[in-house]
Amino acid sequence: MLFLISSSPDTKEFKTSYTLAKNMNADVCLMQNAVYASRYLNDNSLYILHDEINLRGISENEISGTLIDYNKLVDLMTGSDRVAGIF
Repeated sequence: MLFLISSSPDTKEFKTSYTLAKNMNADVCLMQNAVYASRYLNDNSLYILHDEINLRGISENEISGTLIDYNKLVDLMTGSDRVAGIF
């Protein structure tokens, strides 16, 4: 299963969805404002959209996880049995 999370890390939605994904051993892709969480989660299993960190002025050296592009996101989505979007 793949969780797409876009909520800001300081929201209830982010905290709930991230915890649920981790409890389910699901893959997590951070998008939009959720990419800010990659700076402090210290979770190397995260997927982070490269364009999103660039838009927000976040350096690659500041994050944990794997940077991906939109083509890789499509591959992850089509390769997963289920995809959940948490906005």
